[in-house]
Amino acid sequence: MKNSQGQISSLAFGVVAVAIGVVAGWQGLDLIHDNDDAREVIVTVFSILAGFLIAIMTLLGDQSVLPGSWRIAETQSKAIRAKLTRQKWLFYCYLVTLSLIFIHTLIRTKLPEAAIWIERFYFGFAATSFVLSFKLPGTLMAVQTDRVDAVIAARRGSASKLDRS
Repeated sequence: MKNSQGQISSLAFGVVAVAIGVVAGWQGLDLIHDNDDAREVIVTVFSILAGFLIAIMTLLGDQSVLPGSWRIAETQSKAIRAKLTRQKWLFYCYLVTLSLIFIHTLIRTKLPEAAIWIERFYFGFAATSFVLSFKLPGTLMAVQTDRVDAVIAARRGSASKLDRS
């Protein structure tokens, strides 16, 4: 039941993030059109977030620090895979945002009408990605608490084996 509620909560959060991105892309053109400072801030923020996200994905994928038997690692692998998949898609959102900004920079003088639509798209992707990024600290905390719980379970298992001896 708890997992299903968590999935619904995550889905609702994702829907809200996409809705914010759509509104930002559609209504926020005045905020970013010909605003080089805003574009630089977006590029800087998403470059930093992309690096942070890679660090989280590295922590998630590092199975060498999982204590206990292969059974413990196997039971956690599905959850880890799901978290990695979500982080992968968020990383793609960052890359799409940065790619759209790059394309905008290339075409804005030659194709000003297309550049306006690219601005809308990158601002929408930036807003969505930024909102979705608020889950990153929770993901990092969940990874670390899962590892602590696994260490405790492994030590508890070792202690009970010693008690039986």
